[in-house]
Formats: sequence, C-alpha cells, structure tokens
Amino acid sequence: MVYGITYIIMYINLFSFGYTIKEYLIFLFTRLEGYLLPLGIIIELIGLNIRKGKYK
Repeated sequence: MVYGITYIIMYINLFSFGYTIKEYLIFLFTRLEGYLLPLGIIIELIGLNIRKGKYK
C-alpha cells in the first residue's frame, strides 16, 4: 500500500508537464503500480476484520 501511495504522489508531477486529469488517470491505471493502493487497502480491511473476529 505504501508503494502505491508513493507511486500516485510521485506521478502527480506529470501535471506540470501538461497532462490533464483524464490522461493522468489513464496512465495511472494502465500501470501495475496503480493497482497496489486499492489492493493494499482491501488486504488491510480483510486482515482487520479477521483479527477482530478472533478477539470477540
């Protein structure tokens, strides 16, 4: 997840080269690293729910 956030923030600099939001999102979601943030959030939520169930 940290790698995904870093990747997204790092490529925000593309706006200074004239990229539009649409072009940025297309670029972001055509790269593997663009999927790491949502995947990391999903894994964390699953882990928290499994852990919460053990300690009830």
